[in-house]
Amino acid sequence: MKAVVGISGGMDSAAAAALMLDRGFEVIGVHLRFRCSREEENRVERIASELGIGLLSLDVENLFNSKVRYPFFDDLRKGFTPNPCVTCNERVKFVSLVSAARDLGAELVATGHYARVSLSPDKGTGLLRGVDPEKDQSYMLYRIPVSILGKTCFPLGGITKREVRAFCAERFPALFEGVAESSDICFIPGRKLEEAIELNAGPSIPGRIVTTSGEELGHHRGLNRYTIGQRKGLSLSGGPWFVVEKRMSLNELVVGRQEDLVVEEVFCTDPVWHVEPVTGERLDGCHRYRCRPSPCILEQVNDRYFSCRFPEGVSGVAPGQSLVLYYNDRVYGGGIIERAEKGGPPGHEDHR
Repeated sequence: MKAVVGISGGMDSAAAAALMLDRGFEVIGVHLRFRCSREEENRVERIASELGIGLLSLDVENLFNSKVRYPFFDDLRKGFTPNPCVTCNERVKFVSLVSAARDLGAELVATGHYARVSLSPDKGTGLLRGVDPEKDQSYMLYRIPVSILGKTCFPLGGITKREVRAFCAERFPALFEGVAESSDICFIPGRKLEEAIELNAGPSIPGRIVTTSGEELGHHRGLNRYTIGQRKGLSLSGGPWFVVEKRMSLNELVVGRQEDLVVEEVFCTDPVWHVEPVTGERLDGCHRYRCRPSPCILEQVNDRYFSCRFPEGVSGVAPGQSLVLYYNDRVYGGGIIERAEKGGPPGHEDHR
């Protein structure tokens, strides 16, 4: 059977390609070019050469810019906290890999994500958490349609990162020495996030920092530099303080204590369902990548919108992020957080 494997030049995608080859697949590597360095391209070529597989390089920069990069900065300008990796997986990576697989006559697409796919006659196609809790990426993949997941394989979903490192050290000696893990926002190099925001999301306009009671504590450097739940970088006396609201129309940053972050109801748009949603279903919700799941109840549901109630409360919910719902280890569905309403017991999460 022929399989297309996305190869980025990193350790995980190299391991995925090697494992697919070991399982007897005819592997074709596909490299999606949109922001890689010459060093990364050289690693991609070396991975393909050492595995003895064919390699197709596709320029997807225009697609990436239109679907991920530009919307990311637009959302920041509007006061949201977007997750570009979720968008990229849905609108660039898997679309491009599936298209390449079709053109090459491949039956399967594989990537180096830490997640699992289950195929069951009774339950259908399911997206499951990876077995390594420190690396699980099912949150980032929740928007991938079930129709694509049914033709997708994640070879690393059943192993840990430690096992992947050991495997690559033996399979690709010295190739990944000194190579850092990929960053959350791969198209912003180094630690230049604030510079990139200033350049692409418009000028940062300073404004007041006020408490929930209206007391002025200082001045912020532009609302698009902050996110709900943020603690670091506020430089305010009398702390700890947390960002609890961004008042875009007034250009005010509202800060409060940890208990002020607690919300009980979360409202989401653009839902994606992996199973038919049932109002009243008791689930676990993750409102940002790698957060601790919180018990919730699915309430209002329609084609464009849903809401969940968190009886125990949940903290640090930022509009623009995704709320991903789980039933045990299986992704139930999710959507983009639009807003949240205060209430519930004190929060129990760690904050940045």
